[in-house]
Amino acid sequence: MTAGMEQRAAIATYIAREAIVSAVINAAIGALFFYGLFGGLNDVPVPGWGGYAFDFLPQSAAVTLMACLVPGLLARRALAAGRWRLPQNEVPALPYLLRLAALSVAVGLMLGGGSAALWIMSGIVSLGHASALVIKIVYGALLGALITSRVLRHLLRDTLSSKDMN
Repeated sequence: MTAGMEQRAAIATYIAREAIVSAVINAAIGALFFYGLFGGLNDVPVPGWGGYAFDFLPQSAAVTLMACLVPGLLARRALAAGRWRLPQNEVPALPYLLRLAALSVAVGLMLGGGSAALWIMSGIVSLGHASALVIKIVYGALLGALITSRVLRHLLRDTLSSKDMN
């Protein structure tokens, strides 16, 4: 195995591990916020201000921001410390990471808005507590893993072949 292949394998493992960590953290945070908002309710109201559907917007914004910034900053630090070599030996600039974060939040708000709209259009008035909680946990975990994976692949793209990016 060549040094380049070893580096690509190490980075792919790093991205997968960070995506899993992001999923677990965002699932746990989502559960805590869910209990803060709807903890005492047997039936969680879906429509309305502060209802289940509306909560997809702040959840999506928070998940995407954290799923981008924290792993992105850690990856920048690893690059600066020489953990991996970029062809140009350039660590992505902080403003670049902040633009990725803004784009991630915009994508998260679109996904959250779409999710909220689907829940409202479904006509479902309320959900059972356990069902609503599981959906929120899974949504937060999947969104966090997706954003973390895509952001890290983008930040580390020069270390990966085009085949590895798809």
